[in-house]
Amino acid sequence: MHILLANENRGRGGAERFTLQLGQRMQRAGARVSLACRSNSWLAQQGLDNVFLPYRGELDLISAWLARIQKVDVVHCQATRDLAVFGGLGRGRARLIKSEHSFLDSPGSAWLRRCYRRCQAIVPVSQALQTQMAGMLGFPLPYQVVYNAMDLPRLGIQPPDAMRDHTWIGYVGSLLASKQVDHVLRACASSLRTKPELRLLLAGEGPESEGLRALAAQLEVADQVWMPGHVEDPLPYLAGLTVLIQSSPRETFSLVAMEAMSLEVPVVGYAGYGLSEVVEDGQTGRLCPQSDPEGLGAAVRDYLENEEVRRQHGRAGRRRVDQCFSWDVILPQWQKLYQG
Repeated sequence: MHILLANENRGRGGAERFTLQLGQRMQRAGARVSLACRSNSWLAQQGLDNVFLPYRGELDLISAWLARIQKVDVVHCQATRDLAVFGGLGRGRARLIKSEHSFLDSPGSAWLRRCYRRCQAIVPVSQALQTQMAGMLGFPLPYQVVYNAMDLPRLGIQPPDAMRDHTWIGYVGSLLASKQVDHVLRACASSLRTKPELRLLLAGEGPESEGLRALAAQLEVADQVWMPGHVEDPLPYLAGLTVLIQSSPRETFSLVAMEAMSLEVPVVGYAGYGLSEVVEDGQTGRLCPQSDPEGLGAAVRDYLENEEVRRQHGRAGRRRVDQCFSWDVILPQWQKLYQG
């Protein structure tokens, strides 16, 4: 079986990591895997057999021609623009599958909606995302939810040198307004001011970084906040945390929450949407009402003051990742989808 994974994104976030790991896993299972991507992207440097596309727009004739000449059994699109390019191949040339990693902002163009109808499978990463897509697009599609996956890491990963001392809580992800990272700062400010040994990690990059630094100064906690920017491998940073805080009101799945749980780090976040499908409230973390930084802060304080509960929830989180989100569980679902 020859699988073409398509991901036009230039970034190096959760969807890109998923694309790479899925490709590597399918190769180990004996499939031939190629990657359609931009030549200047992070994915292009990761060692898979590459097919470079320019991705110059939704109706991109050059990319469409390059896509058409690929002799593959399956085309698995990650980004919306991938589907716009490969959706024109038509039924019968290759099995067309579209992954969905994030919420749609609109139903898209008439061409894109037509491409969705040509897919043999639409694969959201959570039930929450499927529900949102169905309401947004307004027509039936062959949905099948498949959760994100990861290899269970070893315990005892060493955190960065800067995190070897003190007690750390924190956030790892994009610094975007939609992620409400300011809620993390507001939730933790009181604990930071009353616990000199406590430190807050805000790891990631994005347009909110300067505003967050200003807010930390305004809240008088700047000396206890570390913002290292983008981190290539989040696991060492997560391993150094006592609690991970997820402040996004509409997480479709939260790969970083799954990664934290795999390292026995409990997760505090907002209930609803995809995060509730990853974190079991009161078992592997604490989920609070939406837009309630005080609730987030109270949940974090509970963990800081109850080490035994924190450790119990951490161990339960690692078991959940192993039983529900490991590649041993998820890869057979993808193999079945590819085979049709």
